[in-house]
Amino acid sequence: MITQSQLMTLARQADEDVFSWASFVAQTELLWQDTTLVPDACAWQALWFELEIVNALALAEWDEHGRPVDWADCWREGYKQQAQGLLAALLKLIS
Repeated sequence: MITQSQLMTLARQADEDVFSWASFVAQTELLWQDTTLVPDACAWQALWFELEIVNALALAEWDEHGRPVDWADCWREGYKQQAQGLLAALLKLIS
């Protein structure tokens, strides 16, 4: 499993772009099962579901735009701020 330090490192990079976000969401999906890292599994799962919603919306929009290599402006304008808020809340659950 992943350590708290590793999770913090992943989280610091997760909001960089849609691809980093998608990777982070995928890597954290089952972390609620690690009771040494996540003391409140129900809260983690509820919050993770919100991460997945942002992920799904962002990936769907990226796909609708023809899967461009550079989608940074769209990510910043439409999703980054929400992703940052969710990351902060998620990290509170483990600190």
